[in-house]
Amino acid sequence: MSEQFSKTVRIDLMASPDAGGSVAARNELLKHANFSTRQRQSAKASEHARSRYEELLESVYDAAIIASPAGKIIEVNGRAIEFLGYDREALCGGLSMTDVIDGADEQVMRAISETLLTERFALLQAFCKRQDGSLFPAEIAVNRLSMDHVRLCFFIRDVTLRYQTEEQLRLEHAAIQICASGIAICTTVGILDYVNPAFATLVGAAEETLPGKDIRDVLSSPAHVQTLIESALASDQTWVSEFSVERPDERDLYLQVAASCIFAEDGSPRGIVFSLADFTSHQRMEMGSLQYLDELESRGAARTEDLLTMQDQLQSQIGLLEKELSQVESRLEERV
Repeated sequence: MSEQFSKTVRIDLMASPDAGGSVAARNELLKHANFSTRQRQSAKASEHARSRYEELLESVYDAAIIASPAGKIIEVNGRAIEFLGYDREALCGGLSMTDVIDGADEQVMRAISETLLTERFALLQAFCKRQDGSLFPAEIAVNRLSMDHVRLCFFIRDVTLRYQTEEQLRLEHAAIQICASGIAICTTVGILDYVNPAFATLVGAAEETLPGKDIRDVLSSPAHVQTLIESALASDQTWVSEFSVERPDERDLYLQVAASCIFAEDGSPRGIVFSLADFTSHQRMEMGSLQYLDELESRGAARTEDLLTMQDQLQSQIGLLEKELSQVESRLEERV
């Protein structure tokens, strides 16, 4: 296979509404597509082409549509009918691929046809429109059939589940990025693959400099981190430890560090997720509370000692008073 036919040209019609400039630039480029679509064929030739393609189309897992270079739909398989909600007569009775692919127009079809003169495939990321007006995300592969007449073959795959998963991953990534806790993902041997901004802030380093470093060195407490790594790899539990680390600016932090292993479907460990929470203020408050309790205990002990001393003094005075009272009573008895 020659190099030029091994390439896949990608066209993205899922551009967000605020993409503005990039969409305008794409449309400007499409204006230069100059592929001729002036082809005519007889009803007999169309029927012959339909019979030749029918068996192939029905054996394809994806929705398959054969169209003219201008996009007019000529033949479809059962999967396309299922995906798009039209009957065969409606699809092949004058509809175009621009009616099926949201965002596609004449310029897009001309660009696809022009591209397929030199490249083997074009791949579109786009939403497809059902008859009821609803949309579904799709990956559309297009290639060029050159038999009796030039035809374009569109293979449409519904990627709703993948699209939803990617959207969920984007949301989760955004949540991790703005999370107040430091999050890091490292390999099973402790080499950082990813850190969020909060992690970089906690350890006092630039975010882009951390991937590739050993987390034991980054947290400057190798013994504690090594214990967490070994514990996480040994089970599917989350392991938590608290220890002090020293930042590059020589500030000491007291961190609560949690570690949990990521396992593949076969049960093998793929990496370790670390979560860091700054407990420095909490520890200082706790230490202050402990110090205050110590002070209270010391004051209590001193007061107890004072009370015992006073008690001894009082008992001594009481003893003296009792002795004097005894002497007075003895004298009174003698006088009587």
